[in-house]
Amino acid sequence: MQYVFDGDSIEADVDGRTEEVRLVGINAPEGDECFGDESREALIGLLGEGDLVLVPGSGDDTDRYGRLLRYVYVDGDNINGRTLASGNAVTLQSRHDYDSAFLEIGDLAASAGYGMWAPDACGPVAPAGATITEVLYNPPGPDDEVLNSEYVTITNEGQATLDLTGWTLRDESSQNRYVFGDVRLEPGDHVTIRTGCGQDSDNTAFWCADRSVWSNTGDTAILQDRHGNVVDWWTYSDDS
Repeated sequence: MQYVFDGDSIEADVDGRTEEVRLVGINAPEGDECFGDESREALIGLLGEGDLVLVPGSGDDTDRYGRLLRYVYVDGDNINGRTLASGNAVTLQSRHDYDSAFLEIGDLAASAGYGMWAPDACGPVAPAGATITEVLYNPPGPDDEVLNSEYVTITNEGQATLDLTGWTLRDESSQNRYVFGDVRLEPGDHVTIRTGCGQDSDNTAFWCADRSVWSNTGDTAILQDRHGNVVDWWTYSDDS
Protein backbone atom coordinates (compact mmCIF):
# COMPACT_ATOMS: atom_id res chain seq x y z
CA MET A 1 0.00 0.00 0.00
CA GLN A 2 1.43 3.37 -0.99
CA TYR A 3 -1.18 6.00 -0.21
CA VAL A 4 -4.63 6.42 1.34
CA PHE A 5 -6.71 8.98 -0.54
CA ASP A 6 -9.69 8.92 1.80
CA GLY A 7 -11.74 6.50 3.87
CA ASP A 8 -12.66 4.27 0.93
CA SER A 9 -9.90 4.52 -1.68
CA ILE A 10 -6.20 3.75 -1.69
CA GLU A 11 -3.27 3.48 -4.04
CA ALA A 12 -1.66 0.04 -4.07
CA ASP A 13 0.90 -2.05 -5.92
CA VAL A 14 -0.87 -4.62 -8.07
CA ASP A 15 1.32 -7.00 -10.06
CA GLY A 16 4.07 -4.44 -10.29
CA ARG A 17 1.72 -1.61 -11.25
CA THR A 18 0.43 1.26 -9.14
CA GLU A 19 -3.35 1.16 -9.15
CA GLU A 20 -6.07 3.15 -7.45
CA VAL A 21 -8.37 0.83 -5.51
CA ARG A 22 -11.93 1.58 -4.41
CA LEU A 23 -13.19 -0.46 -1.46
CA VAL A 24 -16.39 -2.23 -2.51
CA GLY A 25 -19.66 -1.67 -0.67
CA ILE A 26 -18.77 1.39 1.39
CA ASN A 27 -18.76 5.15 0.94
CA ALA A 28 -16.71 7.27 3.30
CA PRO A 29 -17.22 11.03 3.81
CA GLU A 30 -15.33 13.23 1.37
CA GLY A 31 -12.28 15.09 2.63
CA ASP A 32 -14.15 18.39 2.91
CA GLU A 33 -17.16 16.84 4.64
CA CYS A 34 -17.88 16.12 8.28
CA PHE A 35 -15.68 13.22 9.45
CA GLY A 36 -13.74 13.03 6.17
CA ASP A 37 -10.33 13.44 7.80
CA GLU A 38 -11.19 11.08 10.65
CA SER A 39 -12.35 8.43 8.21
CA ARG A 40 -9.11 8.63 6.24
CA GLU A 41 -7.02 8.37 9.40
CA ALA A 42 -9.07 5.40 10.56
CA LEU A 43 -8.41 3.56 7.29
CA ILE A 44 -4.69 4.26 7.61
CA GLY A 45 -4.82 2.69 11.06
CA LEU A 46 -6.74 -0.36 9.86
CA LEU A 47 -4.31 -1.01 7.03
CA GLY A 48 -1.31 -0.65 9.33
CA GLU A 49 1.89 -2.31 8.16
CA GLY A 50 0.35 -5.63 7.17
CA ASP A 51 0.32 -7.16 3.72
CA LEU A 52 -2.70 -6.22 1.65
CA VAL A 53 -4.72 -8.85 -0.16
CA LEU A 54 -7.02 -7.43 -2.81
CA VAL A 55 -9.95 -9.65 -3.72
CA PRO A 56 -12.25 -8.91 -6.68
CA GLY A 57 -15.96 -9.48 -6.29
CA SER A 58 -18.37 -11.08 -8.70
CA GLY A 59 -19.49 -7.71 -10.11
CA ASP A 60 -17.68 -5.06 -12.12
CA ASP A 61 -13.89 -5.08 -12.00
CA THR A 62 -13.59 -1.29 -12.10
CA ASP A 63 -15.78 1.71 -11.40
CA ARG A 64 -16.57 4.53 -13.84
CA TYR A 65 -13.34 6.28 -12.88
CA GLY A 66 -11.22 3.24 -13.74
CA ARG A 67 -10.47 2.35 -10.12
CA LEU A 68 -10.23 -1.32 -9.21
CA LEU A 69 -13.19 -2.47 -7.13
CA ARG A 70 -11.88 -4.74 -4.40
CA TYR A 71 -12.39 -6.22 -0.98
CA VAL A 72 -9.25 -5.37 0.97
CA TYR A 73 -7.90 -7.83 3.53
CA VAL A 74 -5.11 -7.37 6.06
CA ASP A 75 -4.15 -10.39 8.18
CA GLY A 76 -7.46 -12.01 7.28
CA ASP A 77 -9.59 -9.01 8.28
CA ASN A 78 -12.03 -7.60 5.73
CA ILE A 79 -11.15 -3.91 5.91
CA ASN A 80 -14.29 -2.87 4.03
CA GLY A 81 -16.44 -4.41 6.76
CA ARG A 82 -14.21 -3.14 9.56
CA THR A 83 -14.57 0.41 8.21
CA LEU A 84 -18.34 0.10 8.34
CA ALA A 85 -18.31 -1.50 11.79
CA SER A 86 -16.37 1.41 13.26
CA GLY A 87 -18.76 3.96 11.77
CA ASN A 88 -16.29 5.44 9.33
CA ALA A 89 -18.38 4.94 6.19
CA VAL A 90 -21.92 4.49 4.92
CA THR A 91 -23.02 1.16 3.48
CA LEU A 92 -23.17 1.47 -0.30
CA GLN A 93 -25.82 -0.88 -1.60
CA SER A 94 -24.46 -1.98 -4.95
CA ARG A 95 -25.55 -5.62 -5.28
CA HIS A 96 -22.14 -6.96 -4.33
CA ASP A 97 -21.18 -10.24 -2.66
CA TYR A 98 -21.59 -9.03 0.93
CA ASP A 99 -24.49 -6.63 0.41
CA SER A 100 -26.73 -8.02 3.16
CA ALA A 101 -23.90 -8.50 5.66
CA PHE A 102 -22.53 -5.00 5.09
CA LEU A 103 -26.01 -3.51 5.42
CA GLU A 104 -26.41 -5.18 8.82
CA ILE A 105 -22.95 -4.08 9.94
CA GLY A 106 -23.61 -0.50 8.89
CA ASP A 107 -26.99 -0.42 10.62
CA LEU A 108 -25.43 -1.65 13.88
CA ALA A 109 -22.73 1.03 13.75
CA ALA A 110 -25.28 3.76 13.03
CA SER A 111 -27.61 2.61 15.81
CA ALA A 112 -24.68 2.54 18.25
CA GLY A 113 -23.55 6.04 17.24
CA TYR A 114 -20.05 5.01 16.23
CA GLY A 115 -17.76 7.30 14.24
CA MET A 116 -19.59 9.54 11.78
CA TRP A 117 -22.92 8.48 13.33
CA ALA A 118 -22.16 10.07 16.70
CA PRO A 119 -24.60 12.94 17.38
CA ASP A 120 -21.64 15.24 18.07
CA ALA A 121 -19.24 13.87 15.43
CA CYS A 122 -18.53 17.33 14.01
CA GLY A 123 -20.05 19.87 16.36
CA PRO A 124 -22.65 20.52 19.05
CA VAL A 125 -25.55 18.09 19.18
CA ALA A 126 -28.51 19.30 17.12
CA PRO A 127 -31.85 20.10 18.79
CA ALA A 128 -34.04 17.02 19.12
CA GLY A 129 -37.02 16.28 16.94
CA ALA A 130 -36.03 16.21 13.26
CA THR A 131 -37.12 12.81 11.97
CA ILE A 132 -37.28 11.27 8.51
CA THR A 133 -40.82 9.92 8.46
CA GLU A 134 -41.23 8.81 4.84
CA VAL A 135 -39.13 8.01 1.79
CA LEU A 136 -41.04 7.43 -1.44
CA TYR A 137 -38.26 6.11 -3.64
CA ASN A 138 -40.14 4.28 -6.39
CA PRO A 139 -43.27 6.14 -7.48
CA PRO A 140 -45.29 4.85 -10.47
CA GLY A 141 -43.80 5.70 -13.84
CA PRO A 142 -40.28 6.07 -15.26
CA ASP A 143 -38.09 7.42 -12.46
CA ASP A 144 -36.61 10.38 -14.33
CA GLU A 145 -40.00 11.46 -15.69
CA VAL A 146 -41.81 11.67 -12.33
CA LEU A 147 -39.20 13.43 -10.23
CA ASN A 148 -41.69 15.32 -8.09
CA SER A 149 -43.43 12.08 -7.17
CA GLU A 150 -40.20 10.93 -5.52
CA TYR A 151 -39.72 12.53 -2.13
CA VAL A 152 -38.54 12.46 1.48
CA THR A 153 -40.62 13.84 4.35
CA ILE A 154 -39.07 15.23 7.51
CA THR A 155 -41.22 15.88 10.58
CA ASN A 156 -40.49 17.84 13.74
CA GLU A 157 -41.38 15.35 16.46
CA GLY A 158 -39.85 17.52 19.16
CA GLN A 159 -41.26 20.18 21.46
CA ALA A 160 -39.53 23.25 20.05
CA THR A 161 -39.27 25.02 16.70
CA LEU A 162 -36.56 23.57 14.44
CA ASP A 163 -34.49 25.76 12.14
CA LEU A 164 -33.27 23.55 9.28
CA THR A 165 -31.48 26.34 7.44
CA GLY A 166 -28.14 25.02 6.16
CA TRP A 167 -28.96 21.40 6.99
CA THR A 168 -28.30 18.71 4.37
CA LEU A 169 -30.29 15.78 3.03
CA ARG A 170 -28.15 13.23 1.20
CA ASP A 171 -28.09 9.65 0.00
CA GLU A 172 -25.44 6.92 0.24
CA SER A 173 -23.44 8.30 -2.68
CA SER A 174 -20.98 11.18 -2.78
CA GLN A 175 -22.95 13.09 -5.41
CA ASN A 176 -26.47 13.77 -4.15
CA ARG A 177 -26.75 16.60 -1.65
CA TYR A 178 -29.66 18.95 -0.93
CA VAL A 179 -28.99 21.95 1.32
CA PHE A 180 -32.02 23.50 3.02
CA GLY A 181 -32.80 27.15 2.61
CA ASP A 182 -34.88 29.04 5.16
CA VAL A 183 -36.99 26.20 6.57
CA ARG A 184 -38.44 26.28 10.08
CA LEU A 185 -40.68 23.58 11.48
CA GLU A 186 -43.01 24.08 14.41
CA PRO A 187 -43.65 21.01 16.61
CA GLY A 188 -45.70 18.51 14.60
CA ASP A 189 -45.04 20.23 11.26
CA HIS A 190 -43.33 18.54 8.33
CA VAL A 191 -41.55 19.42 5.11
CA THR A 192 -41.50 17.25 2.01
CA ILE A 193 -38.44 17.46 -0.24
CA ARG A 194 -39.41 16.54 -3.79
CA THR A 195 -36.67 15.55 -6.20
CA GLY A 196 -37.74 17.73 -9.13
CA CYS A 197 -38.14 21.48 -9.57
CA GLY A 198 -40.92 23.77 -8.37
CA GLN A 199 -41.77 26.68 -6.12
CA ASP A 200 -40.99 26.08 -2.45
CA SER A 201 -43.85 26.54 0.00
CA ASP A 202 -44.31 26.17 3.77
CA ASN A 203 -44.42 22.37 3.68
CA THR A 204 -42.73 21.55 0.37
CA ALA A 205 -39.19 22.10 -0.90
CA PHE A 206 -37.78 21.13 -4.29
CA TRP A 207 -34.36 19.56 -4.79
CA CYS A 208 -34.39 20.44 -8.51
CA ALA A 209 -32.21 17.47 -9.39
CA ASP A 210 -31.95 16.56 -13.07
CA ARG A 211 -32.45 12.85 -12.37
CA SER A 212 -33.89 10.61 -9.69
CA VAL A 213 -31.98 10.57 -6.39
CA TRP A 214 -33.32 7.59 -4.44
CA SER A 215 -32.30 4.21 -5.81
CA ASN A 216 -35.08 1.67 -6.25
CA THR A 217 -32.78 -1.19 -5.23
CA GLY A 218 -31.70 0.22 -1.88
CA ASP A 219 -30.40 3.47 -0.43
CA THR A 220 -30.04 5.50 2.76
CA ALA A 221 -31.53 8.94 3.30
CA ILE A 222 -29.32 10.85 5.74
CA LEU A 223 -30.25 14.13 7.43
CA GLN A 224 -27.32 16.20 8.70
CA ASP A 225 -27.32 19.46 10.64
CA ARG A 226 -25.35 22.54 9.60
CA HIS A 227 -22.21 21.15 11.25
CA GLY A 228 -22.51 17.83 9.40
CA ASN A 229 -23.67 15.75 12.36
CA VAL A 230 -26.06 12.94 11.41
CA VAL A 231 -29.43 13.75 12.96
CA ASP A 232 -31.49 10.92 11.46
CA TRP A 233 -31.34 8.33 8.73
CA TRP A 234 -33.66 5.96 6.89
CA THR A 235 -32.26 2.84 5.21
CA TYR A 236 -34.25 0.69 2.82
CA SER A 237 -33.35 -2.20 0.54
CA ASP A 238 -35.02 -3.84 -2.42
CA ASP A 239 -36.55 -6.46 -0.13
CA SER A 240 -37.84 -4.01 2.52
